[in-house]
Amino acid sequence: MNCEARGGVQRDELAERLAPIARRVSLRAGAELQLGDMVYFPVDGVATIVLEREDARFQVGFAGRGDVIGLHGLFTATFPTLRAEVFRQGSFICVGIKPLAQMMASDEKLKERLAVYALKATAHFLDEAAETVALTLERRVARWIARCQAVVGSGFISVTHHELSRALGVRRSGVTVALHVLEGERLIRSKRGRIEVLDPVGLMAFGQTGAESPPHPGARSAGATPRAEAACLAQGVSP
Repeated sequence: MNCEARGGVQRDELAERLAPIARRVSLRAGAELQLGDMVYFPVDGVATIVLEREDARFQVGFAGRGDVIGLHGLFTATFPTLRAEVFRQGSFICVGIKPLAQMMASDEKLKERLAVYALKATAHFLDEAAETVALTLERRVARWIARCQAVVGSGFISVTHHELSRALGVRRSGVTVALHVLEGERLIRSKRGRIEVLDPVGLMAFGQTGAESPPHPGARSAGATPRAEAACLAQGVSP
């Protein structure tokens, strides 16, 4: 459910409730979000979310306008470490963990609303990590590009082979081969520092677990892009 579908009154109530403890910040690409101390609501920036456990590293999604980053720590203390890094520079609304916890302690309605989001997001992160393990590298790359394109809202993604390999925790040479495979399927066009998505539906279908190599671009089935229900603070807090 997107922000608009939640209704203006509910959205404005949340924004008004959190405004006293929220502030707006501008973050550059590459900046790491301080998830242990803050909760972030993207305005026009986009962040990548990575789950880490022991030596394993899994890219589990992107967060854009309508998402909340770092909320899980208030409800799932034993959850594996999450890290978030700004992918596209822009503005974020941030709220301190401690003042937010204090506010929830005196507002059961707010606590329930944010708890529902946190639990849905946690389930999505774990599902994404589990699916990632079962995917070949070219399907992981396809999935990453498709997810990124959906959140960024553009068919052109500015990313180098090195950045993509770092995001996925794999060798750069493997990413290069995977991109050639996707180009061969006419799903993308890869140039220096930029990827053009030619077939977003086919790209998402290719990135599914157990998917077969797609046929002609016009004959692909659609793949769903899960987005957790979001708190819409970013639409109502002033800088």
